Amino acid sequence: MLRIPLLFIVLAACLAIDFQQSVFAQNANLKRFQQQQQQLQRRMDQAVKDAAKNQPDLPSDPELLSLHKEFIVKAEKLAGEYERKKQYDKAREVFEAMSRLVPKYPEAEAGVKRMLQMQSMRDRQLVRVEANSGWQDSGAQLQKGMPVHVEVQGTWKVVLETGPEGVEIPEKMKPRDSRIKLGTLIGVIASTPGDLETAKPFVVKNGGDFVADNSGRFFLKMFDLDPTDNQGEMMVLIQSTFGK
Repeated sequence: MLRIPLLFIVLAACLAIDFQQSVFAQNANLKRFQQQQQQLQRRMDQAVKDAAKNQPDLPSDPELLSLHKEFIVKAEKLAGEYERKKQYDKAREVFEAMSRLVPKYPEAEAGVKRMLQMQSMRDRQLVRVEANSGWQDSGAQLQKGMPVHVEVQGTWKVVLETGPEGVEIPEKMKPRDSRIKLGTLIGVIASTPGDLETAKPFVVKNGGDFVADNSGRFFLKMFDLDPTDNQGEMMVLIQSTFGK
């Protein structure tokens, strides 16, 4: 009887196992590759659909289309000139006119966003807002329609002494904005002294952005019934294109 050395048997078994593992690995790699190809194809299909959705809405009439193109070419040139001169308000107006005429036009949409960013960074004003004072003038003259960016740092303490019955907020002092709570930093844009009493205050957040809904001086304070006993302060950096 032919005897096969035990070593050969072990080697043959190991080779068989390695071969099976190699086949399994190849199958797994092939399956993974196929899945990646399918995912890539789905992303490409979605990109094509998104591109189709974002195509500018252009008129079908050739004459009208020609007028649209002529306006866009001249408007882009004009917006570029205003931007180079740092006349960002005029450049933004041109880009917005382009967007109204040709909705979803990428260059116009990008131009509007770029001008809003530039307008919000043109001027800066740093102001200290005391917790124990009423409305405080920031020194920033905001302009209607201009974007405003605000950075806030600091802490303050609301001091409220009361018995077990608490303190009821007078009806005339109750904020119309439910987000305003005791100790909230609030702001108002006032063009006359009377606006401080009648204008609707809004929450001023760290890193917040808003567009001024009217022109006027930007006032800030802590919301409280009686601020005189409060403690602390906030440093507020205001960025926008200020008026005179």
